[in-house]
Amino acid sequence: MTKFEPNNLEKTYKSFQEEVAINKISLIVENEEKVYQYYDSTGLSNNSTNEAIIMLHGVPGKCQVFYQQIVALTSRGYRVISVEYPPFWTLFSFCQGFHEFLNLLEIEKIHLFGLGFGGYLVMKYFNSTNDKRIKSLILCNSFVSTRSFAKFNKCGGMISWVPVFWLKRKLLKTFPQKNVLLPIAEAIDFMVEIVEKLDYEELASRITMFGYEDEIKDFDFDPKKVTVINSMDSNFVPRKIREKVANKFPNCKYAKIKFGGDFPQLSNPQEINMHLIVHLRNNGWNPDQILLKNQIKLKNNIIEQSNSSVTSSSSYNSSDSEQDEIKKKNSFVHQKLIFSQRKEENEDENENEKEKEK
Repeated sequence: MTKFEPNNLEKTYKSFQEEVAINKISLIVENEEKVYQYYDSTGLSNNSTNEAIIMLHGVPGKCQVFYQQIVALTSRGYRVISVEYPPFWTLFSFCQGFHEFLNLLEIEKIHLFGLGFGGYLVMKYFNSTNDKRIKSLILCNSFVSTRSFAKFNKCGGMISWVPVFWLKRKLLKTFPQKNVLLPIAEAIDFMVEIVEKLDYEELASRITMFGYEDEIKDFDFDPKKVTVINSMDSNFVPRKIREKVANKFPNCKYAKIKFGGDFPQLSNPQEINMHLIVHLRNNGWNPDQILLKNQIKLKNNIIEQSNSSVTSSSSYNSSDSEQDEIKKKNSFVHQKLIFSQRKEENEDENENEKEKEK
């Protein structure tokens, strides 16, 4: 039987916090100020490349929930940005705000990774904008329709009258309570703390968007540039609903992980990170290979410079040649003097030994 070890999320996240600061970008959407908070792995590696993988959390979440992906992928040369989007009450306003946010980042090539409702937002954004910067999609435990979740927002327009503690309790009830593996239990504890830190506007706006009856229909994106990841033991979104994502992209890469629950990026980070790296490499982004090419290029430049210096040095004038001959002669004389000196020393030693024998 497989033994599952804890991931020590509390300890490793504390260490992460000490290394990476949260960034903030403020912008105006529909005459209202919106503040995006995000982690950018350039704080770990100074890698400010114009290509990045951008991660979006689901209904329960903040930018902290992808910290293990930031650490792992940054060590392989990738630039990772984990985004905590501000409160938006409609999908249209979310797409508008996210587009402005991406513009301010000034990134030319973007790979989007969405978890749960974050995956739905990723698809909705591309469907609404057809943003040419989007090079690939990774959708984990996601879905293509929110119609099944309309009952989640029973309050409807009355949600503004609902106290925040009731919203938190409603969301936390969707988390598994019993009979879960140790890494999943640890991930749930981590997410409970995240939910407790959400304020009313953050939570109510997400539940409102999540409970709005909507569906991703026509989707003009190359399925070969899509990877779908599903946890076999996820509870929040039924398996039948999640499997419709793969049906939406018939030629996509489809990865099933045996365990991970609703938050596999925390409970099973090694497997999630592996699928992310494979996906990015398959879509033409391989920092290891780029680094190797740069090293080879640098080595070739050094060899060329060395060859050119040898060529230039061979074209001496006559005075230089004469000086070289003098140096050679002086070197020969010097070596001859050293040889004669050593010969005299050896003769002296032999004489001393003979005197001792007498």
